[in-house]
Amino acid sequence: MPAKFATSHNLAFQALGAKNPGQHWSAFDVPRDQARKGKAERFVTTIWNVHSVRDENGRRVPSEIAIVRDIKSGTYWYRMNRPTEGTTRKTWVAHWDGLQIALAENLPIIGVLKDVRSNRCSLDSVFDCVESREQIDGSALWLQLVPRGAIAWDFRDVDLEQITGVAGTTRPLVVLNQEFETAVHEAYLSSAAQRRDRLKLAPRLPKRIEVTTTVFVRNADVVVEALLRAKGVCETCRKPAPFPRRSDGTPYLEVHHRVPLAVGGEDTVENTIALCPNCHRAAHYA
Repeated sequence: MPAKFATSHNLAFQALGAKNPGQHWSAFDVPRDQARKGKAERFVTTIWNVHSVRDENGRRVPSEIAIVRDIKSGTYWYRMNRPTEGTTRKTWVAHWDGLQIALAENLPIIGVLKDVRSNRCSLDSVFDCVESREQIDGSALWLQLVPRGAIAWDFRDVDLEQITGVAGTTRPLVVLNQEFETAVHEAYLSSAAQRRDRLKLAPRLPKRIEVTTTVFVRNADVVVEALLRAKGVCETCRKPAPFPRRSDGTPYLEVHHRVPLAVGGEDTVENTIALCPNCHRAAHYA
């Protein structure tokens, strides 16, 4: 279904938890001076549906479809151009400056699709920007877009490696799963204070890497805290775990995200519930 550009710029940003951006293309959830001090928790940015250039009268003229799909990984990306030397466009400079702050602070970056003709946004097309790569010539940054729903707009195919010089990272899924199980075991061996300290510093949205399919790199401390909270009892049916884990003898429960990671759910203790296998399957398929 095509995107419906029904929301004003300011209202869209407010709906996504940012301050009123006014004439700017991006905004934090706190004033920018506070963001510089590490007080921000998110950065919301415009994702134009079409890149544009200015004509001799200063009007925007569409130039190319803005969202691209990498032909090798199938991931979606968006280019943010670095301000040119000597530019007088304060909006452009402020936008780039905000992006640098967000990247330096490892903030969640949320993009909302905006129509270049109507200057209105579509809250049906919201993206988590989970990775950035610099263009080979240094003229732009490319943000990886993970759509929370459908793309709902045209995209064009590119070979991102040719543009950024960075090849996608591919690892076997079985290796990734083994590493995660090891991380969970190590989290169990940590003290509660050590896990809490790591959780305070951990990003709320998990990073992604490319394997044979796209998976989330979950936080092992989140898993352990959820399992310890359940005390061996399914948090839905309230029955004891059906059997102990073969690896370490702990009660076998599975940690489920109430709001799925695939639609923007946070990898936090608050967004998890420990379930027996039956209730976990029911949570996905019932």
